[in-house]
Amino acid sequence: MSIEEVFETRKNEPRWNTSYPLSPTDWTAYRVPSALQFATDRELSFYIHIPFCRQLCSFCEYTRMLCPDDGMQKHYIEVIASDIKRFKSKHSTLLLKGFDIGGGTPTALTEGNFDLLMAVYDEAVQGVSLAANYEPSIEGTFSTLSEHKLERMVESGFLRLSLGIQSTDSSVLCAQHRERIAEDNCLRWIEKANAAGINKVNLDLMYGLKGQNEATIDHDLLTIKRLSPQQVTLYELRTNMISTKDIPSKGELFALYQRYFDGLTALGYHAKFGQNTFSLCASDLGVSSYLRTRMLNGTPYKGFGISAQSMSSEGIAYNCGKNSAEIKRLLARTTYEEDCTYLLPSHELASKYIAISGYYGGFSLKKLRSLAGETHAARIEEALNFCLDKQFLSMEGPHRVRITQSGFLYYGAILSLFHSL
Repeated sequence: MSIEEVFETRKNEPRWNTSYPLSPTDWTAYRVPSALQFATDRELSFYIHIPFCRQLCSFCEYTRMLCPDDGMQKHYIEVIASDIKRFKSKHSTLLLKGFDIGGGTPTALTEGNFDLLMAVYDEAVQGVSLAANYEPSIEGTFSTLSEHKLERMVESGFLRLSLGIQSTDSSVLCAQHRERIAEDNCLRWIEKANAAGINKVNLDLMYGLKGQNEATIDHDLLTIKRLSPQQVTLYELRTNMISTKDIPSKGELFALYQRYFDGLTALGYHAKFGQNTFSLCASDLGVSSYLRTRMLNGTPYKGFGISAQSMSSEGIAYNCGKNSAEIKRLLARTTYEEDCTYLLPSHELASKYIAISGYYGGFSLKKLRSLAGETHAARIEEALNFCLDKQFLSMEGPHRVRITQSGFLYYGAILSLFHSL
């Protein structure tokens, strides 16, 4: 098929988004029994996955479970500490570009185990070099915060806190099995976080949720105006990994995003159309250095904890539990290291980079070309020329492209044209 025919077959398919690969079986031929190697990757980021939550939300596609008891939480964190120590012993000259702790809900840990988690972080960054723009970040929810946890975050150097609200409408949240937090309570915790020394509070919103409409979005925007977080991240509901049947059309998703974008920029948040991160600071992209370096530069990363993903210049690996329906039985293990390692050809690494860059609404042609190599060069040029001709993409300087407003309607299909498929 021609590149235009490929686009036409994909443009209304919901599975084409920022997910890659589309199915775990797509990489079966590349699976190897050995661990993922980082021999040539001095610069990388770390990620810790805490899969524990107080409640399980329907929209979440990530590995999570209800909080286990105090003892099992402690065991889980101690195993992560051991895995990090083992990795560091093999890589003594690291330059860390970023470090995120996500989930799940890291702040759902008991205070004692949260202290332990912060101690594990302190030890993880001990003895390694940190990049000049290094900015660690941690996720949480308003209902699991405490003043002690905020103080402990700051003590370890976490000055960015990302809190999920997804929506402020009770009916929208109820359909997702999520509890609404009173606005006054949210404001109180944001003020406490800022007072403790956290200078970047990010709030997560989602679009594409069942029951969302102009009225619910306007209420979300009014809440953002009152809470005035430093950053807002706007996620599209991805349905690849969840069982929902309520899939909005591309046109509906575009309209929802546009209403949020127009409202957030009117409130003084900075972003380019098609970007999912918004910041009150014009020079700040609105993300942690872990995500920023992944989106912009395809920086390698090492994940710790159940189901965490890692990427090196050689391939991608998933820790135990990635494709497991029952993760509780995995908690008692003495390591959570890789169950699945894929030694990927360069064009597959390029495809993974282009998919994650979709969050930013653009990508580096220089990076894409360097990853893809000569064998995939013709496909890249064909896709680029098609997208520029259709005005789906525009150039930002000689080496970077951005999805246009008209292109964003079908951003997933557009990005997929640069995949190796």
